[in-house]
Amino acid sequence: MSSIRKRFFFSVGANAGRAIISLAVGMLVARGLGPADYGNLSYLLSSFWAIRALLDFGSSSAFYTFIAQRGRSYHYYVAYLAWLAFQFVFSLLLLALILPTALIAQFWLGLERELILLALLATFLQNQVWLTVVQIHESVRQTIRIQMAGVLIVLVHMVLVAAMLRGDWLSVRAVLWAIVGEYSFAAAWLSITLRKSYSASETEPLSEEHKADDFRTVLAAYVRYCRPMVVIAVFSFAYEFAVRWLLQRYGGASQQGFYQVAAQLSAIGLLASVSILNIFWKEIAEANERGARERVAGLYRKTTQSLVFLAALVSCFFAPWAEILVDLLLGSAYHDAWPVLMLMLFYPIHQAVGQVNATLFMATEHNSLYMKITVVGLLVSIPVSYALIAPESEWGGIGLGLGAMGLALSTVGLNFLFVNVQSWVISRYYGIAFEWLKQLGAIAALLLIGYACKFLSLELQALIQPFFAFSGRLPMIIGMLVAGGAYLAISFALVVRLPQLMGMQREELNGYLTKLTGLLRRGRY
Repeated sequence: MSSIRKRFFFSVGANAGRAIISLAVGMLVARGLGPADYGNLSYLLSSFWAIRALLDFGSSSAFYTFIAQRGRSYHYYVAYLAWLAFQFVFSLLLLALILPTALIAQFWLGLERELILLALLATFLQNQVWLTVVQIHESVRQTIRIQMAGVLIVLVHMVLVAAMLRGDWLSVRAVLWAIVGEYSFAAAWLSITLRKSYSASETEPLSEEHKADDFRTVLAAYVRYCRPMVVIAVFSFAYEFAVRWLLQRYGGASQQGFYQVAAQLSAIGLLASVSILNIFWKEIAEANERGARERVAGLYRKTTQSLVFLAALVSCFFAPWAEILVDLLLGSAYHDAWPVLMLMLFYPIHQAVGQVNATLFMATEHNSLYMKITVVGLLVSIPVSYALIAPESEWGGIGLGLGAMGLALSTVGLNFLFVNVQSWVISRYYGIAFEWLKQLGAIAALLLIGYACKFLSLELQALIQPFFAFSGRLPMIIGMLVAGGAYLAISFALVVRLPQLMGMQREELNGYLTKLTGLLRRGRY
């Protein structure tokens, strides 16, 4: 098995485990806090995610691209780590000492300053620091090690949240402190052990030219890479902060909570793309550095085709069950969130492609082109989101007052539009066929299968309900499991009939089927 394939399959397995645990933990936190407090927690985390995008200036992408291309001198690491430290100190001073209380109250809508500072620390460790640790491990192809660590972190988090619930001391503050402790320990431990265990002989030796890189050369490389990304950072911050502020301001904390649970549940569809992105980035950056244009195009085509199908496979099964899922996992307090969830379940399909597109642009250092497309999309998204979220009584009299549903409509619809614009540009550049209609055909087919399986499941539930009069939920769970099995079987038959849906040739699919048959036979005997 090739290095890429082995790392990908392990990454998928680890991400699947982590996603299931994270989803369970997220639902526990949502139920334990209730829609309002969970909405406040979500607003804190999302607002600092937006601030992180502003202060990053694309430097994290530059750092990973540089260290993924080839062995780099320590100056590349020192420069980036110093920039990370500056981001945190600057943010801390700004919130703790510089910004007036009235302005903070306006931005965070009455939340305590102490809680805001704690959210800053938690998001910095979870996003910037942990991302850096992941990137360094992926750059030396230590995918298995870093994925195992990620699973351990969410397992620890699950234990802590369960203890909070049992002890009746679950709160927004307690959840944030748990994040701080988990990621502080994990980042320190992994950094120390990687330095001790990873032999210098396993890395690509530096040429004399690259050994001589000084800080001036390194800083010039970062500035050249990040210059277009600064524009993206400013507009990304404006968009992310604005839409979440609009939802918190006009919809309230409960609508924020509805949107967040929908976004969190729908994220299960991004499992495959999250698993492949860092691996894809490493291989694309290295191939582009060698001038292997055909390999870049081949990796992109195969990756996007398979990710669209895999994301749609998940989304189109769960979408028909949205109302039942919300009631089953979150309870009646979140019932009104089910239409938002149903719509958001389609977001991962093109978001997966968008992540691959962004990775390709940045790994090949086509940042200016990526910046132009992204900025246009963000400029369109802010007024559209305002019109959908704000009530008609507000400025302009154009608001529809849809709250969380409005933000979901904006997110899914505009994501579909601008991701396809990106894909068209990439297709033209690399001479790849732009087949967006085939994507829609695959989505429609899977959605039809999903609804058919749900219909059969409901019929089955009606038949077995009298035998389970003592339990109202058990027939429903059995029905969903049966529907899931039928859905996977029919979808598998569809792939066997049309392997190009997964980005595979007939010969490649036959090879996989032969290996699978061999494994099953060995397992039988």
